[in-house]
This record gives sequence, C-alpha cells and structure tokens, in this order.
Amino acid sequence: MGESTYPGIIPYHVDHQTQDVEEVPRLLGLEPRPESTGPPSASTVLGYRTSEKLSEEELREKYYEYWRKQKSRESWMGGRYTGHDTSSESPGGSQAALLSTKVIFKVRQEKWKHAADFLAASLAFCLSLHSIWSLPIAILQNGGVTFLLMYFAMLILLGGPVIILEMFLGQYSGLAPVRLFRHLCPILSGLGLTICVQACMRMFLELGVLTWAGQSLFLVFSREQITDGFFYKEVLNKDSSSSLEQLGEISGQTCLVLGIASILTFVLVAAGSRSIGKVSMVLIPLMFMLLVSLTIRACIAPGGMQGVATLLAPDWRVMTSPTAWLEATSQVAFSLQLGIGAIMSYASFNKFQQNIVRDTIIVLISHLVWVLLGVLLVLALLGLAHNSQTINIGNLASDPALVSITGKGIWLIGITVLESALSQISYGWLWAGLFFVFLCLVCISSILGYVEVITGSIVNIKPGLISYRPLITFCVLIAFFLLDIFMAAQGGIHVYHLLATYISQWPQLLITLLTVLPAVLCHGTRNIMKDLSDMSRVCLHHFISSHLSTLYYTVIPILITAALCWSLRSLAIEHLIDPLATFSMSLPASWGVPLGLSLAVLPVAPIIIGGIVHLLFGARGVPRTTHIKRSLKPTDRYYRNEHLEIQAEATNKYTTANRDVSVV
Repeated sequence: MGESTYPGIIPYHVDHQTQDVEEVPRLLGLEPRPESTGPPSASTVLGYRTSEKLSEEELREKYYEYWRKQKSRESWMGGRYTGHDTSSESPGGSQAALLSTKVIFKVRQEKWKHAADFLAASLAFCLSLHSIWSLPIAILQNGGVTFLLMYFAMLILLGGPVIILEMFLGQYSGLAPVRLFRHLCPILSGLGLTICVQACMRMFLELGVLTWAGQSLFLVFSREQITDGFFYKEVLNKDSSSSLEQLGEISGQTCLVLGIASILTFVLVAAGSRSIGKVSMVLIPLMFMLLVSLTIRACIAPGGMQGVATLLAPDWRVMTSPTAWLEATSQVAFSLQLGIGAIMSYASFNKFQQNIVRDTIIVLISHLVWVLLGVLLVLALLGLAHNSQTINIGNLASDPALVSITGKGIWLIGITVLESALSQISYGWLWAGLFFVFLCLVCISSILGYVEVITGSIVNIKPGLISYRPLITFCVLIAFFLLDIFMAAQGGIHVYHLLATYISQWPQLLITLLTVLPAVLCHGTRNIMKDLSDMSRVCLHHFISSHLSTLYYTVIPILITAALCWSLRSLAIEHLIDPLATFSMSLPASWGVPLGLSLAVLPVAPIIIGGIVHLLFGARGVPRTTHIKRSLKPTDRYYRNEHLEIQAEATNKYTTANRDVSVV
C-alpha cells in the first residue's frame, strides 16, 4: 500500500515494555497527524502494548482493513468524517463508544449456548398457524397446485432472502429491533416501536387462540364427544345477542384456562435464551409428529382423498394473473411471520460468526415440508366434510363465496374442520383432542417469539434491567392476561375478528419493506454480501451474491410494495363482501368499520412520529443539513459488535503469540 493511500492518522501505537512484564491487549486511540483532516476518535482500532514486531504488523493490517471498509461505506466525505452521529452515543464520540465495554457486556451477556438453539427457535417461529388455517383456502381460491408452485417460487425469491437479511441484521449489530433501526437508519427510529406494537398485537391474538384451544382440549377429553355447535356454544359460550357492543359475561372456566396458558408460557420463557432454544427443540419434533399422524388419518378416512384430489386439479391460467403472484407474496410473508422481529431478536443472541446461510436453508426446507403437510391435512378434512354432505367440495374451488362456506382462520378450524370433519371419523373426539394439542404447541412456538421481542426490547432500552428479565417477563404476561380477559367474554370472538381483520397481517408487509430498504441503502448490498460471508464463514459464489444483491435492490422492494397495496385493496373489498357473516361475524354498521380503519393507523404512527421527533429534536447543535445526512447513515453503535469481534481476534492472536514465545 502506497503512502498516498494511507489515511491521515497513525494507525497504531506501541508502548515498549520490559520482557518480564506481560500486558493484555487494549484499545488505543489514534493520534492525528498535524496535516490530517481525519477524525482523532472516530477510527479507533485495536492495538497491543507489546514489543513484538509481529503484533505491530498484525495491528497495522487490521487497521487498514477496517479503514478500507469504512471508506467503502462512504464514511469519508469531502475530507471530513461525516459517517456517524456520535453525539447520540456519548460525549466522547466513537472512541468512547468502542471503549465503553461495560454497557456492551450487559446487553450481550445472554447468548445461545449452542448454535442449534438459535436454529430451533427460528424454525419453530416460522412454523406458524397461518400455513394451517389460511394458506389452504388461498390455494383453493387460486388454482390448486398451481398456486402452491407459485408459493414455492416466492418462498425462494422473497422468503429466503428476507429471512437471511433479518438474521444478518440481528447477528451483525447484536441489537434488539427497538434499537437496531435507530442505529441502522436513525430517521426510522420509530420502526422498532412499530415492530413491538405488532408483536404485542399478535401476542394478544395468539394467547386468545391458545386459550380457546386449551378450553376445547379440556372439553373434548372430558366429554369424549363433539356436539353440534361445539365451538360457539361450549367453548366460547357465545349466544345470539353477543357482539362488539355487548360482549356479555366473562366465563370463569375460560379465565382459568387463560391463567394456566399464561403461567405455562412464563415457565417456558423465564430463563430467556437458555430455555427458548431447548423448548423449541422439543416442540418441533412433537409438532411434526402430530401433523404427520393427523394427515395420514385424514387421508385414509372416507372422503379424504377426494379433498386431496382438488389440489391435483391445476389451473395453469392462474400463472398469468398478477394478482395471484401478489397473493402468493403476501402468503409467504404471513406464513413465515416476516416483519415481527422475532428472527432479529433471536439472531442478536448469536455469536458474531455463525453460519446463518446454513440456518436459512434448513428453515426453508422445513417450512416447505410443513406447508405440504398442512395443506394436505386441511384439504383431506374438507373432503371428510364433503363426504358428510356439509359442503360440496366439487364446486368449492370455483365458488367466489368460498370463505363464506368454509370460513378461514379460527372459524375454519373450530367449526368446519372440528364439527363437520373430525366428528365423522371413528374416535373423532380423540383425533380432535390431538388436533387441539397440535394447535396449542404451534401457538406456544409463536408466543415464545413475541415475548422475546417485547422483553428483549425493554432490556435493550435499559441494559441495567437484564438481571430483572424474569420479572419483566412475568409483568408482561400479567398485562396480557388482563387484556385477554376480553377473549374470555361471550363476545370475545368479535374482538378477535376486529383485530385479526384490520391490523394483524398487513403491517408485516410494511415492516418487511422498511427492513429491506434501510439495510440496502445504509449498509449497502456489497457490504452485506461481504459481511455475510465473513460471519457465516462461507464463500458465496458470485452468482449467488450478485443475484441476492439484485433481489434486495429491485425485486423484493417492488414485490412487497405491490403486495402491500394488494393486501390493503383486499381489505377494502372485504368490507363490502363481509365473508364471515355466515358465521355471525359482522362489525356494527355505524361505527365498526371506522373503528377498524382507525386501528390501522396504530402501526404507522410510531414510524411517522419517530421520524419527525428525530429530525426536529435530534440535531443537538449540529447543522440541519449535516443532521439530515447523518439521519440516513448508521451510527457507531451499529458497528460496535463487529469492533468487539476484531478485538477478540486480536486478543486471541496476542495470547497465542505470547504462548509460543514462552514455549520457545
């Protein structure tokens, strides 16, 4: 490297010590040259206090590698360093940020003990209920196996890259979502709060489903029969007068089941990452074994294969429909639960060097198997309902009122599948009980991720609370227990319908879009590919890295934006059709729809308010133009996890060199 290419700072400093004094490696500030315009503190690197020439050379190479990376990120602009907003971190700038390891230790002391723990937790979270009770209906509506092939294509083009990007952001920064986006792109400081709001909303709904599934499980095994109107009359205790205007009485038995579900969740997540990974390792094989058993039993029952045959009657014209591709894009995001923040939270507990490329491939393959089994199960059960003459599956696929007949979500499972299908087979109550056990396990696997996002965000904001994390988890679950008492009322299903329709899904597409854009524009696809290879310790082929970069820059943002618009349009059409009216699910005519539209503002508000507050009050004496530029660039804290990894490598080399010298 020529002298003209060196930055204007001295990259290392060596304190000569006597041979009998051993010094540990430490971080050293950089001394500016008299003619330098570079930052005296913003480029702190790692150094040794040793007299060995080898250590100096290693340190020199480490520094220039780091400096070249910073220059490639365009941190040096016009002879001045304008890459990071150090005023938001500490008065001493990035040098203090790098040296203040006390706070870092508090945030980072919770780690996965084994790499398999992270893989199990991420996989369990991606095996969602949406693949069981919503995706099969979408497949029936859009051409059967043709739409399934389109789903698989979008899973590769969209699902895989977004999952690996979420893993990358969490592992690279070591931050929970509530702080990650504040340091990745400061103007999106409110995006982390939006993710927490969405996780809270999904937690509220999923805990309600877990309560109803637990209640159904108890009633099925205690009575050993499935009566007509079982879900509405026995489980929900719903009468004809209950609605959003009149929620009715609260069931004490349902509250008891809700309390048991909350306590069980606390027991499973109280130990944080030490327990979530192990619990997920138990949940995944149990869920797959139950799913396989239920699928085989449904397929061999009378009428089961007739339902599966509807999947094998493709309509290839669907492939030319843009709306079908947009629907497949939305289904991929909802099934993988993208945009919730759980994958990023789990990845923040990883070691800096973990093979997330391998983990993503395993998650995608497992999800493919999960979707195939789930679709076969539901279609076979619909075939059983056809055999009992409850529905006509022959005309079902072409019927525009499909959802009005079969229902979707909890109505598909609790009414059509339970009362019209499972009740028709021998020992139907036993298979129904196993089915509700399966639903409980899937709910728990998702709730673990939601709780991690919420509690992890609180701890990341106040690192001193890390030792009180079990207490924080307990308080969070108490709060959700009190909120979910609404679900224990006779009209609780109406509250679920309101929130599940207007606010539970489409914000995921918005959050996913706002995850991809700042990662591409602030971190850069070139740096993402390089850092991804370094962290995963794999050499990405040029074909893979170039296509991933193209997907991140163009294809994925366009697809997600179009799918978001399509999802909002479908939501508007649903107001007019009211497909669940046949299941006595309708909003009040006067104020129901305005209330739903008002709730839709909730996920967007933190993003807008956070951006305005940052632009107006985050300058702290910095010129407005400079502040705006800094608002679109990562802060020093975002890179701190990488700095610690460089420090660890330098420490290991120093220790190895001293050990070799002592042996000689």
